[in-house]
Amino acid sequence: MSNIKKIFGIDSLYYFAETNENYDDFFLDILDQIENIKGNFQKREIEHETKDINITIKTISLQYLGKNEGFHWFRDINEFFKIGFKDKKINQGLNDIRVQLQGVGIYTIGIKSLLALINKDVLSECVTGNFPITRVDLNCFIQYDFSFITKEMFSTRKRNYTTVSEIGNATSTQTIYVGKEPFKLRMYNKKQELKKSKKKDMMYEYFLNHDFDIDDDIFNIEFELHRTHLKQYKIQTVDDLLCNAVKLFKISMEDIRLIDINSITSNTIKNNKYQTPSLPIWNEIKEEYNLKDFLQIELSLDRIKRTISLYDDNKFVIEYTTLLRKAFMHNIHIDLLFLELLFKNIKESLIKTDDKIKKQYIDIESYNPDGTLKENLRLFHGGKVVKPLDFSSISKLSIHKLIKYYDITVLNMNKSKHCSNLYYVAKQEMINRELLPKEDKQTIFEEEENEDGF
Repeated sequence: MSNIKKIFGIDSLYYFAETNENYDDFFLDILDQIENIKGNFQKREIEHETKDINITIKTISLQYLGKNEGFHWFRDINEFFKIGFKDKKINQGLNDIRVQLQGVGIYTIGIKSLLALINKDVLSECVTGNFPITRVDLNCFIQYDFSFITKEMFSTRKRNYTTVSEIGNATSTQTIYVGKEPFKLRMYNKKQELKKSKKKDMMYEYFLNHDFDIDDDIFNIEFELHRTHLKQYKIQTVDDLLCNAVKLFKISMEDIRLIDINSITSNTIKNNKYQTPSLPIWNEIKEEYNLKDFLQIELSLDRIKRTISLYDDNKFVIEYTTLLRKAFMHNIHIDLLFLELLFKNIKESLIKTDDKIKKQYIDIESYNPDGTLKENLRLFHGGKVVKPLDFSSISKLSIHKLIKYYDITVLNMNKSKHCSNLYYVAKQEMINRELLPKEDKQTIFEEEENEDGF
C-alpha cells in the first residue's frame, strides 16, 4: 500500500420504486398541485415558467422540471435528488417512479441517508419496498496524474468493451472512455471537470476534508454500470448493489485494465494484449477499494430534515421570485420604492428584536493546548452543557462565527499544508461576503460554475 491518497465511493445511483395500491391517489394529488398552480397563472393571463411550479410531498418541497419520457420530473430545492412520476396506466411494463441520486446529496448527507429520506419519508405511502436498480457509477478519486494514459494502454476482456475515445491534447489526456453502455469506464481530470461546475466549492471542501492537496492532480476512475450488465451478477435491487459494490468494482477493474505497453513488444500488443500485467497503480486501486467509510455516513431522518431546511441565497431567490410573480398575478402594485422601504423596515425591526431577545444558553469555546479550537459548547441555565448539532459547511456559518473561524485559520495557516488549505477556503468565503477587500482576493478556486443539465 502506497501513500497515494484515494477516496472510494458511489458517484451516482439511479433506480425505480415499485408502487402499491395507493399510488393512483398519490399521483393524482401531484397532478392537482401542478394544475392548480398553472390555473392561477392562466386566470390572470400571465405566462408561467416550469420553475414557477413547486409541489409539496409531505414536508419536502419539489421544483417541477417538466415532462420527459412520460415522467413528470421534479428536483428538491437542495438538488440532492431528482424524481419522476408517471401515470400508472401508461407504459405499464415500466415502474411508475424513477429516482436519480445527485452528487450534491451523496457527498453532503450520504447515500444511505438520502435513500432513507426518499424511500421511507417521501415515498413510503405509495411504494412496496422493492427498489430495482437501473444504473450505478462506482468510483475512486485519486491524488495521481493519469494524463500520460492513451487508448492503447487499455486491455479489455470482452470485445464490446473495446470502444475507446480520448479527449486531450498532444501532451496530456484529460478524459478517456473505454466501452459503452451498459458497461463503460471513464477516467478524467476531476479538477478540469470542476472548472465549469457549480459543485466546485462543495467538491473542493470534500477533498480538503479527506486530506487531499487541491494544488495537485486529482483524477476520477469511474465505472458506469447499467441494469442489463448488473443482472449478470444477480444484482437486481439497490440493496443488492450496496452489498456487492466492492466486489463489482474489483471485477470491473479486471474486465478493463490499464497496462504498461512500454514493457511489451508491438506484436504482443496486437495479438496477446490481455496477458500483459496491469500497471501497479491499477492493482493498488483494485485491492484497496472499499466502501466502509463511505457507507458509514448515515443520519436520522430528523437530522436530514434539519439539514435540508437550512436556508441559503439560492432558496431565497426561488422564494423571492415566486412571491413577486404571485403579487403581479394578483394585481398587487410593486415598485422599487416599495421594496426599498420594505427592506429598510424589516432590517430595522430585526435589529430591535435582536436587542430584546435573550438566549437561553451561553456559547462556550473549548481550545486545545496549542490554541486551536477544540469544540463549541452551550451552557444552559441550570448548569447543563450540551454540544450543538452542526451540519453546516463553512458557507452556512454566520458572519460572527465565520470571522472567528477565519481568525483561527490565520493563526494556524503555517502549521501544515492542510491548515493552509483551510485558511484559503475561509479567506475565499470572507471575500465572497465582502468581509475582506476584493483586491486581496487569492482564491484556490480558479474555475467558473456551470449549471448541471437536466
